[in-house]
Amino acid sequence: IESDYRKATAMGALTSKANAFDADLHQREEHALGPPSKTMDASEYAQELVYLVSKTIETHLNLLPVPGKRRTLEAKQMIIRVLKNKGEGENDGKMYYIKCKTEVAEWPWIFVKVYEPPLVTDVSRVGFRAMKKMKEEYKLVTF
Repeated sequence: IESDYRKATAMGALTSKANAFDADLHQREEHALGPPSKTMDASEYAQELVYLVSKTIETHLNLLPVPGKRRTLEAKQMIIRVLKNKGEGENDGKMYYIKCKTEVAEWPWIFVKVYEPPLVTDVSRVGFRAMKKMKEEYKLVTF
């Protein structure tokens, strides 16, 4: 029983460290990003970004993945934030906030936060950062 207590305590400590790391990462990202653009209609590129992180989105919506099938996630609007001290160049790091319509009855609207780094260092060229689920449509905001 005592070892179970130690394991539970260790897991709690790891969870709180992970949460602190996530909060620190969020603060550093917020500090590094410039002001948000105006809300605009989603581009084909925004739709492609949603497609790249769609399996992660499905997981956050508690959907079981279906091999060979992608669920409909339609990008409607977006806001872009560019890394500070960078130009408007093609290779500057950007954070995309994308409003999507889903086919999920419980969560018909979602906001997805996708990071595109200035230099690709991973298998995917973008990273899923966060998601907000909504039962009704809201104005897109940064988060």
